[in-house]
Amino acid sequence: MTVITDEKLVDQVLDRGVVEILPSKKEFKKLLLSGKKIRLYLGVDPTGFELHLGHSLALRKLQQFADLGHEVILLLGTFTGMIGDPTGKDQTRTPLTFEQIQKNMADYQHQASTILDFSRVKIKYNHTWLAKLTFEEIIKLAGNFTVQQMIERDMFQRRLKENKPIHLHEFFYPLMQGYDSVAMDVDLEIGGTDQTFNMLAGRTLMKKIRNKDKFVLTIPLLLGLDGRKMSKTYNNYISLTDNPQDVYGKTMRLQDELIIDWFKLLTDLPMEEIDEMEKKIKKGQLNPMEAKKRLAFILTSWLHNEKEAREAQLYFEDVYQKKQLPQTIKEVTFKKGKYPLLALLKQLPTSLSSRKLKQLILQGGVKLNQKVVNNPTKTIELKKGEKITVQIGKHLFLNLKGTK
Repeated sequence: MTVITDEKLVDQVLDRGVVEILPSKKEFKKLLLSGKKIRLYLGVDPTGFELHLGHSLALRKLQQFADLGHEVILLLGTFTGMIGDPTGKDQTRTPLTFEQIQKNMADYQHQASTILDFSRVKIKYNHTWLAKLTFEEIIKLAGNFTVQQMIERDMFQRRLKENKPIHLHEFFYPLMQGYDSVAMDVDLEIGGTDQTFNMLAGRTLMKKIRNKDKFVLTIPLLLGLDGRKMSKTYNNYISLTDNPQDVYGKTMRLQDELIIDWFKLLTDLPMEEIDEMEKKIKKGQLNPMEAKKRLAFILTSWLHNEKEAREAQLYFEDVYQKKQLPQTIKEVTFKKGKYPLLALLKQLPTSLSSRKLKQLILQGGVKLNQKVVNNPTKTIELKKGEKITVQIGKHLFLNLKGTK
């Protein structure tokens, strides 16, 4: 593919959703406009098995460079993931085994394909070079950095003040991430603002080992639904593999003050249109609920399609706004008879454990024909041809039908 050097398109890639470009945005733009095909990458450690919207900011930027015709790499940290990135952590990460890393990343390509076109994006794994480094080579790499450089990082300073341990292997993480740039001989690394130190370590090594400049492009961190950092720990995230109802419904839980930021970072709406929307919200001319519904529709269409987005919107309006049952409910058939409630729910197509189902029942989170049932052993009778509508939690509705 020919490299695209249209200045307007290049500016869009370098301006929107970008915090800064180091060491110089002006010099990097000059490089892109020269027509040279650059090699760039984004690194992701498979420390969990889900990618979420927070990851999507960098993935979207990666695809934008692929669309300009550049050589793009998604690097999975199959070695660095075992060390554990200390960035932002007030205590040492629990080390993962290579087997755990492999299990976590098993579905990464499928999840990332929601955003990335893998006909134009390569996948690489950093254990293929990091695991081969000899101890002598690692010592030489370490000689490019000082303890003072490492210890001045804010999370290490916090630990020192709180008398918490800093393990020696944590100093090696930026060293290993930095060597990724050398091994792949890249011109650019993309990452969140929390990765600036690690990415600049790669710039240092590129200069010393390859005598080459590497640029660093930082992406803002997407705040979660509740205004905190998007994290599985806080359960304030939207997974790239969430079903349409969850994508739409979770977006509707977004704090009002984050609506405009999400439009800017997660959609391709013109900035002029977003700015106008922001003005109308501030003047009371646009209800934040309506803006949020538009955002939810766009995100659901992006992660799924417009048809499913429309169905998810109808579902939300019926269940949460009108307090009605959804228009379409999946049907599950059972042989007629009597069943203890918990035993019945355990046979339904959910991802919930027996313990979680029991907990939901006891907490009033299960309804039969729109009435709460909080006794796990209550006998439920299914008669031939009759239906019982069961609601499990806030989102799952199923029709149970008795057969012969």
